[in-house]
Amino acid sequence: MRTSTRYPNIPICMQKEHLTPDFSSIRKLIAKNTFFNFVGQVLPIIAAILGVPILIKYLGTERFGILSILWMLMWYSTMLDLGLGRATTKFVANALARGEFENISKIVWTSVLMQVIIGIALAIVSLFLTPFIVEKVLKISPGLISEARTSFYLIFLFTPIILVSTSLQGVLEAYQRFDLINFVLAPVKIGVLILSILGAVLNLKLTGIVVLLIMMRVLMIFTLFALDLRICPALKSKFKFDLKLLSELFSFGGWITVVNIVNPILIYIDRFLIGAILSVGVLAYYTAPFEVVQRLWIIPASLVITLFPAFSLLDGQRQNDEISNLFSKSVRLTFVILFPIVFVLSFFSFEILKLWLGYDFAVNSSNVFKFLAFGILINSIAGFPAILLQGVGRPDITAKVYLGELILYVPFISFLIYKFGILGAGVGWMLRQVVDSLLLYGIVFKKEIVAWNKLLNQGSFSVFSISIVIALLAFASGAWNLLLKFVMALLGLVIFSSVAWIKALEQSEREKFKSKLLAFLWMHR
Repeated sequence: MRTSTRYPNIPICMQKEHLTPDFSSIRKLIAKNTFFNFVGQVLPIIAAILGVPILIKYLGTERFGILSILWMLMWYSTMLDLGLGRATTKFVANALARGEFENISKIVWTSVLMQVIIGIALAIVSLFLTPFIVEKVLKISPGLISEARTSFYLIFLFTPIILVSTSLQGVLEAYQRFDLINFVLAPVKIGVLILSILGAVLNLKLTGIVVLLIMMRVLMIFTLFALDLRICPALKSKFKFDLKLLSELFSFGGWITVVNIVNPILIYIDRFLIGAILSVGVLAYYTAPFEVVQRLWIIPASLVITLFPAFSLLDGQRQNDEISNLFSKSVRLTFVILFPIVFVLSFFSFEILKLWLGYDFAVNSSNVFKFLAFGILINSIAGFPAILLQGVGRPDITAKVYLGELILYVPFISFLIYKFGILGAGVGWMLRQVVDSLLLYGIVFKKEIVAWNKLLNQGSFSVFSISIVIALLAFASGAWNLLLKFVMALLGLVIFSSVAWIKALEQSEREKFKSKLLAFLWMHR
């Protein structure tokens, strides 16, 4: 992407002299950022698959269980930043879009200072709660209580630093520098595992491991800050705090916080209800297939993360046509990529589970697997209107939709679990994704944030219709033999791919795919 001499670190499409974004450049940047996000998420997963067995061997199951909770606290405590990280991205992106570069320093420093204050408050509360959590809530062996308590104290003590990272990362997101973000975060995620193994091998116990992890987190903060200074030198000389701006940040971030709290509950409440209504033993037959299909979230999440600053930028310049084009293209391509994967996983759910976990799981979980897999597909598509509403400054809509769903969903899925067991849970989970998707898409169309005919054209309708027919094959394939499954799955993929190629892809996209395929074949001739 080209830059000018006046603002060398800001793409031309974001600079004051060029208030009309270069939409082609933005699309290329999003494609590149999606790739960086995908790689940045896949590498830590591979590292975890290889490293966790080693860690369990040296720590033992109980210490590893405590460490996994400490990991969770370290990463997920960022959800307690009251949405200031996401608000920083939104407001900085808007400032870039309007050419208001002098406001960026004020936005960033206001957010960072409040993160420190919030972090200190959370640390104080958490330090008082630690003895109760360790000694009463968690069932920890007496010999490990002192070690666990000290480890929790250390994690909570550094909460302000953990929260500040979300604002510093938000600056890089606003500038759409996901290459730099993943350059920092992917090694840190892998480093957490490596340092944990090192600490376990050296017999440093949990407290020693936590100290190593905190040191890495501090290094991450300094690295993010250095990168922020590099792309926005104004942060070096101007420290500004704006009380009025703080109110606006909290107004936006507050609704983000509601989304961050309610959405995980909607996703995972079914597990708690299964354990309460049926039994914890039955829960394994539900969580096992869920653990497989939820990995598919990596694909849409890699794109959705990059779309938020892009939507914010385009919204700041009132480029509604470009928002519609970008939104529609993202939904269309994500569906075309994800559907064949979900279809194959669902079609061969019995064989996958039998090979992975044995015959018992295959019998009890294969049908649940199918509903969860297609639920993940629908959920992935619903993520686009949700992030669009945040990008155009309306996170309150998504929050209200989720709150409404939560009130109705809990009694609904409880009834299904009571009547139909884990299969009812899978069906209920998928149906909620359908309702969620219909509501969010209906809202963005009704409010004319996206032109409905950009997405719901004849080509999209054809692809959607054929996908429903092919999906029914997966649900009907349970009693088929393996040869028939293979033939029918191949037939379904060929039909879907043909319709998607003709109806869903634009001519330019088909030509680009052909050229890349020919180049690949030429290199490997």
